[in-house]
Amino acid sequence: MLRGNFGRKVAALGIAAAALTSLVTAAPAQAAATGANAVYADCAVGSYGKNSDGVWISCGDVVGGEARGRADCAAAPDIYTSWVTGWKYSQNGFCLFKMRGAIMETRAF
Repeated sequence: MLRGNFGRKVAALGIAAAALTSLVTAAPAQAAATGANAVYADCAVGSYGKNSDGVWISCGDVVGGEARGRADCAAAPDIYTSWVTGWKYSQNGFCLFKMRGAIMETRAF
């Protein structure tokens, strides 16, 4: 067992290495395989509006393609945001009745 300042430094180094290992192994938000290409999209999608029936998408890194948000509308055609690349935000109108959920879609270049 190590004692004193040197022991504390070694212990702190071990904790930092464990934290770095867990950070490096974190999974991407979405990695969608499209044939031989893959798109990495670090994005969030959600709903907005008085009845929570509009769709938005906000992206950090998007590598190898584009991403968009889709509102899964009940009893009506789905609505979509525009295709976005890295560090962009987009929103679109509202479902006619209600939105069942927000979905992120990707496409490769």
